[in-house]
Amino acid sequence: MKKLHKLAVAYVQNYLSFLFLNPLFSQNINNVYLYGSAVRDELTDNSDIDVFIDCSPKQEKEIENAARAASSRFYVSKDYEKWKQFKFTYPLSIHAGTLANWQLKTSVASEGILLYSKSMSITSSLRMVLFILTLPLNKKKYLRFVRRMHGRKEKGYKEHGLLKEVGGKKLSGNVIIVPKENQHKVMSYLLKEKVDYSFKEISVFE
Repeated sequence: MKKLHKLAVAYVQNYLSFLFLNPLFSQNINNVYLYGSAVRDELTDNSDIDVFIDCSPKQEKEIENAARAASSRFYVSKDYEKWKQFKFTYPLSIHAGTLANWQLKTSVASEGILLYSKSMSITSSLRMVLFILTLPLNKKKYLRFVRRMHGRKEKGYKEHGLLKEVGGKKLSGNVIIVPKENQHKVMSYLLKEKVDYSFKEISVFE
């Protein structure tokens, strides 16, 4: 599945909300990066999601311990239960230290996604909504739904679906992502077709 990095960004940001419950840590953390296989859309069943926390060497152990404690709280939270619906529950591999002195600094610098920075506000995020759908079991209803949602492409005929009209994307067979400003259009159609769903608002960084 491509575009897994967008799910990974939202997943790690959700985790960070548990770490930053203690304002002391947000003051001592300079930057937080997502890097590795999640960024490259190369996650497998055995993958971890790699997170690097850039901080002062004096704070390294304390922040790393706090970060792992926060991950333990995240794993037993209601938020984590929601991620199970997306089948996106990869373990977090968290390291803390000074980026300039870290052995994988080249990897982080070349491919890393900046998720948090104390020195600057990140304004290039888009508010998106992830939908996980319960697809119709009836074949006729299923085909009608898929054609309207994703469009049709046959010999000599092409029709765009609702997802393209609202600027959304298909992430998997039953998971789609839609700009927040257009979520009502998708919800209205799902209600009309009596398609059950759950959803979660996230930030996506381009």
